[in-house]
Amino acid sequence: MDATLEATIREELAANSERTAPPSDAVAVPPIPAGRYHDPAMFELEQARVWRRTWLFAAHESELPQAGSYTTFDRAGAPIVVVRGTDGEIRAFYNSCRHRGAPVVRDACGTAKRLTCQYHSWSYDLAGELRAVPEARSFVDLDTAQLGLVPVRCETWEGWVFVNEDPDATPLVEFLGPLCEQMREIDGPSLRKIGTQTHHVAANWKAMVDAFLEVYHIRTVHPDNAALLYDDATTTVAMLPNGHSRLTVGVKPEMMGIMDPSPIADNPSVGQLWRETSTSFGWFPNIVAPLDTGAFPLLCMWPLDHRTTELELQWFAPAWGDGEIPEEHTVRMTLFETVMAQDTANMAAIQRSVESRGAQPFQIGWHERLIHHFHRAVDLAIGRDVPTELAVSDALDGFVEH
Repeated sequence: MDATLEATIREELAANSERTAPPSDAVAVPPIPAGRYHDPAMFELEQARVWRRTWLFAAHESELPQAGSYTTFDRAGAPIVVVRGTDGEIRAFYNSCRHRGAPVVRDACGTAKRLTCQYHSWSYDLAGELRAVPEARSFVDLDTAQLGLVPVRCETWEGWVFVNEDPDATPLVEFLGPLCEQMREIDGPSLRKIGTQTHHVAANWKAMVDAFLEVYHIRTVHPDNAALLYDDATTTVAMLPNGHSRLTVGVKPEMMGIMDPSPIADNPSVGQLWRETSTSFGWFPNIVAPLDTGAFPLLCMWPLDHRTTELELQWFAPAWGDGEIPEEHTVRMTLFETVMAQDTANMAAIQRSVESRGAQPFQIGWHERLIHHFHRAVDLAIGRDVPTELAVSDALDGFVEH
């Protein structure tokens, strides 16, 4: 991390620990309408304007280790296959044969020399070009050069693979903006995926994102784990362009080093700030990444409908060489399940409350402003069609750090 930025974060951590009133530059955060969390029309707008037009995390390069390695992705609705070509490039295509639309791969992941439809065996190479058509003699003027798989925007940054169904979307690096530099020390290409944990939660996806954009709740919800480790009074946050964010909270002095990994499980590229704090990054629209020097999860919130979310934890760790996953990584995954159980237990009751007649616009604090920033980014992605009664204010736009 840039030395000047690190110094600023450290100063803010210390200042927040000492203050007894809002910071001098703080303003009242405009309320967030409760209807945003359950209105079906709002959900449909999000599906069309956010999920099908935004860069979405689809895989890590470690999941596609060789030519022909593929994984499927359907979180935005459309079936997509992401595959590494013989030239080493990672590409994405709609998982739909140009003949009659059947999938060209049916397993969630695997390795293939060609992508072959199991309906009529039309076959495509790893660059998506049509290479074989059974009974080609029965097709008049068949132009195979024009019948390749339909591509989907696919770009990679530091080992993280993203897809975007909008062909006119800004490049991935431009979309990520300051995140690219601020996350670089995690050394993404050196990581390996080590596991996945999933939870179906009876709550709107935005309520789930909200929960991980603040640590205000840890004393109440996590008194026996996170609250023992972190000093939430130190919390400092940054609203970054395009709905992204950064949150840093200090580790209590007496707990310093207790969660440090052993040398074999450590990421040597991680600097001292991340070893003395919990620093997480919000990747708009749906991921919170609490990056760490050892194993860490990407918390991915995938909407199933307007009141149900799949919380998927995709776990990564520094490469350790040959052999089995170091046990301390799997232990950390198990321990984190306790934290997640406490978070998810809250959410169904919250969803019922926000759908009740008693639900009023949420009045959140300055230390929770990342939540407002996230919702504002949702509205900007949707555009003018956001219902007036559900829209959030633009009053915090001037606080975005570029």
